[in-house]
Amino acid sequence: MFIPARWRYLWLFFVVLVCALVFRLAFVDRFNELKQPYEIGQGALIDQAALLINTRLSLVETQIRLFRHELELLNPTQAELEPAMISMFKLYSDTLQVRWIDTQGFERVRLNKSANSSVVAVPTDELQNKRKRYYVEAGLALANDDVFISQIDLNVEQGKVEWPFQPTLRGVIKASLASMGDGLLVINFDLRSLLNEVAALSETNIQLLVAAGKDRWIVHPDQSQLWRSDLKLGATGIETDLPKLARLIEDDGLAQGAEDNNQLYTAQLIASPYQSESSLQDIVVITQTAPLVLSSLKNQALLWAALLAIATGIAGVILLTLYSRHLREVNELSVKLEHERDNLKTTLERQSSLINELAETKKLSSLSIMVAGLAHELNTPVGATQLALSSQASLLEKLIENKNTGLTKSAFDNYLEQSGKSLHQAQRNNQRAIELIQSFKRLTFERANNELNTFNVAQHLDDLCKSMHGLLHKQNIRLANNVPNHITLTGYAGAFSQIVQIIISNAIDHAFENMAGACLELSCEYRGKDVAVIIRDNGKGIKADELPHIFEPFVTSKRQQDHTGLGLHMARVWIEQAFSGDIKVESSPGVGTTFELTFRSVRKLAARIAKDKIPENPFT
Repeated sequence: MFIPARWRYLWLFFVVLVCALVFRLAFVDRFNELKQPYEIGQGALIDQAALLINTRLSLVETQIRLFRHELELLNPTQAELEPAMISMFKLYSDTLQVRWIDTQGFERVRLNKSANSSVVAVPTDELQNKRKRYYVEAGLALANDDVFISQIDLNVEQGKVEWPFQPTLRGVIKASLASMGDGLLVINFDLRSLLNEVAALSETNIQLLVAAGKDRWIVHPDQSQLWRSDLKLGATGIETDLPKLARLIEDDGLAQGAEDNNQLYTAQLIASPYQSESSLQDIVVITQTAPLVLSSLKNQALLWAALLAIATGIAGVILLTLYSRHLREVNELSVKLEHERDNLKTTLERQSSLINELAETKKLSSLSIMVAGLAHELNTPVGATQLALSSQASLLEKLIENKNTGLTKSAFDNYLEQSGKSLHQAQRNNQRAIELIQSFKRLTFERANNELNTFNVAQHLDDLCKSMHGLLHKQNIRLANNVPNHITLTGYAGAFSQIVQIIISNAIDHAFENMAGACLELSCEYRGKDVAVIIRDNGKGIKADELPHIFEPFVTSKRQQDHTGLGLHMARVWIEQAFSGDIKVESSPGVGTTFELTFRSVRKLAARIAKDKIPENPFT
């Protein structure tokens, strides 16, 4: 058997599909495995950066409240205000600038930290009106105890961004002093140390970015991208540079393992608690892999996936080759099996023909057994009748002789008495012969009759026992017939007696060997709607290793005595086919054997016959 070309091409196409699928799955699995350490590293780096930022920003509101509280406790005069504020610089090291602004927006006091960390008071003539600055407008609109935290941006003085850049966060709160009246306490917090510390967390292959809002980078590996909106160089930030990541963060507040611009990103949103337009922005902490890391990981995953796909393809080709070889071997084996099958079929046909012939022989054999039994049984009544008739003839000759010589009354009376006895004996034995012949006729008629009928089980078994009496007597076997008269069965009567005869004949042939007191017991009873016939003997029993095989064809222990081994096999076949019944056997060596034959009534089959739907008789 050869695989057609179209099937080979179809198999190769299937192998290609499988290789592609293996390549895809292997690439995804390997790539995920390779990038997992980077994702873990990115997550850890984000946690560190977020902790630093959260810690610092959460202190801003606390510091400005404490600053105001201490000023109000000191309640300094206008001359004492600057020294009091200077002490605050020492207490809060990140303080960049402290101002007192009146309700008109004028700076009344301003202290700046210089480059050498000294605190310098700005001269009165250099103080400015900050009324138009967004944080002053927001501060004047505050409730008495609220705090405004500004957005993160660069510090601006005289309308210009201070150089070097000073990333600043402003805290604004309303305050009131006896010497100054009502006003705003404004503190600028220097974020350079915080941002430098966060930027220092970056690693060789994992870079850290921090966005303040959507249009401002405050930490970035490319310094040219920092503070572009503050320098009026065009907005740049997460919204413009990483729009895909911005959408992910907007939906979930967290993005892990996102790929964009051939880099791997992890991001976390630190939501601002302040909702006004110019207040502290949402902070987004982002980690990205170095530019060549993701490409390197993909190349490694591609190589691994390609190797697996190639191995899969080679395996597919090898499998096709082995399958082709297997088909050739199967084809050769199939040819051999077909040859063997033809030989077995011929042998089976011969065996079936032999079984059929032997089955017919078995029927004829059982008939010959009945004929032999009948002949043996008829011999006694016929001989007795012949003896009575001979005695009557002698009495008649003597009567005629006495008539010629002189017949006396006593002689005539003696003749009458002896003639009566002879005729009575002849009639009784003749009746016995008639009954035997009628029994034989019933058995042979039923076995030749293929029709279903309802018959008396006791009568058929009694006729069978009579026909086998001579054989049983010859073997010195006593048959105890304990079948009640009221049991009837609808079915094939001939098959019924044939099956029971096979079991009895089998017991006669095999159960007893020169055994004294041999006995067969025949009984019958109803089992629901079924009829059970029990045949029990007290013979030698059946060996345990032979018991499972006794119903197999041609199994016999007396083949040398011309036994075919088909008796029990035919009995089981006939009882299953003709009565849908079964045979059970129990045997103990040295104790005896019991056959239990279950005959199921075929009333439904008989009803079909009544409607002219006659099935084939399985017995014939």
